[in-house]
Amino acid sequence: MKVTARPAVLKLHVNLRVAPLTALLLLGGAAFVPLGRASAQTGGTQTAGTTTPRLAQAQGSVELLGASGTWAPGSAPGTELSTSLRTGTGRAELKSGAGQIVVGSASRLRRYLDEADLLDGRFFLRGPVAVHVQGTHVVMEGAGQMRVDLSGRATRRVAVLQGQARLSLNGRAVTVRAAQQVDLDSGKITAFREQDPWYASQYRGLGDANIEATRGQVRVDRAGQSRVAVIGDTLDPGVTLNTAAGAWAEVGFTGGGYLRLNEQSELNVLAVERTERGREVLLKLSRGTAWNVVQKGQGGYRLDTPVVSTAVRGTVFRVDASGVVKVFEGQVALPGEGDQPVSAGQQRAEAGGVGTLQLDALDRFNQSLDAERARPLTLDLPAGKLQVQDLTLLARSLPDAAVQASVAGRTVTLGGTDGVFRLERLEDTLPEGTYAVTVTATRFGQTLTRQVPLVIDRTAPAVTVQGRREGRVLTLTGRVQDASLTITDGSSAARNRVTLRVTVNGVAYTRTVTAGRPDFQWTLPLATPGSPVTLNATDEAGNERHVEIP
Repeated sequence: MKVTARPAVLKLHVNLRVAPLTALLLLGGAAFVPLGRASAQTGGTQTAGTTTPRLAQAQGSVELLGASGTWAPGSAPGTELSTSLRTGTGRAELKSGAGQIVVGSASRLRRYLDEADLLDGRFFLRGPVAVHVQGTHVVMEGAGQMRVDLSGRATRRVAVLQGQARLSLNGRAVTVRAAQQVDLDSGKITAFREQDPWYASQYRGLGDANIEATRGQVRVDRAGQSRVAVIGDTLDPGVTLNTAAGAWAEVGFTGGGYLRLNEQSELNVLAVERTERGREVLLKLSRGTAWNVVQKGQGGYRLDTPVVSTAVRGTVFRVDASGVVKVFEGQVALPGEGDQPVSAGQQRAEAGGVGTLQLDALDRFNQSLDAERARPLTLDLPAGKLQVQDLTLLARSLPDAAVQASVAGRTVTLGGTDGVFRLERLEDTLPEGTYAVTVTATRFGQTLTRQVPLVIDRTAPAVTVQGRREGRVLTLTGRVQDASLTITDGSSAARNRVTLRVTVNGVAYTRTVTAGRPDFQWTLPLATPGSPVTLNATDEAGNERHVEIP
């Protein structure tokens, strides 16, 4: 028995080295057609050498799982993939034998039987290469190219761009040739035409996803912490956005375009990256509805749901987590359904199948918000200079704009209603001097900035005056000095003034002194030669000087 048993064990060991997945399937009782390993020569297989993946290049967020079970950044070329690798917003390039595996953003793979096992996300491969795709063995002989897209149960496919690939699928060997794709669930092979070549654009770094507008109860969940969402929040990869009943939120992206998350919905930002062709946006809608306005010429945009995956490069469309896809402008491809196109005026039903677009109340609601969003932003400030003791500012804009004022390194938000925004005062008093106040209004990704000069003046005017009494006539001669009179900026200089008020025996007389004429001579009537006379000088900041005239 020992003589016959040892060769059997040795044979199983050899099979694990040559075709490891074959041995696993045989042990499990499943029928399997051996594929072998990818060879550098077209049409052959190799039974020696290694396809163990090694890191060749890392850009952005790339992490490796260590032996202790913790994720750590990985970027050293030549590092062997011993366990698992994942990307956030970033890319990784792996060498596997003579082949190459490009790992896109928000993707994950592991080492499985000395090969790469692609688990989730999107991948681009150059042959010769052998990998597993969620356990399915895939071999590409020679210098071919293929892509793998894995998004939950919505998309599980292998598409061949050049050459051909062989798969061990459902107990049989399947060959997929150039311009074909195979659905890993059904095994169905259909035609493939590349519409989303994310791998062809060079990675440039992180992109942005920012909250541009909210209504009602909107929350941001980050690493187990939940808080109220505010305009300007950045949604980093892994952040979840939630809306309550009657609420909505708009998210804008690098390069333009936006998504409106409707009520009772949940959105997860997988990645937003900048590339030489624009930006790549990867999103996941777990529940509810998302209204999308994607600008043309700004790179790729993918929105996945538990039921369907969508890929677009410029369009207006709606996606429900239940699988409904409605297209109002442009065209949407469904990678999980053989890249079936849904064109403007069409919709994919929840149960599948493409038919005529049927508008409902939610569609009309979003269209009305789009029209409101398209209104041009306005921002009006008072003409001339502000001359006040503490900053009091009145600005006019659209009612749903957010308005801020910055002065002397301090930024404060202006509150208001019906498009009138007011800042009564700063928390801290500014020193006297002249400042530039920058007022910024933002609305749905639009921004307008205006500047207005501000004079902080708490010093009362200096008045030099002489009075001459001749019978019932009083002549006043004098000069006024004040900060407001020393500021000249062209057309507004004439509006800088100090108001003089003279009271003679209970009767008041007023006149103004301007920057251009600070000297004055004033003749006034006297009821009696000894009538009491007082002079008050008030500048535009409200500072007042009181002078008794002998």
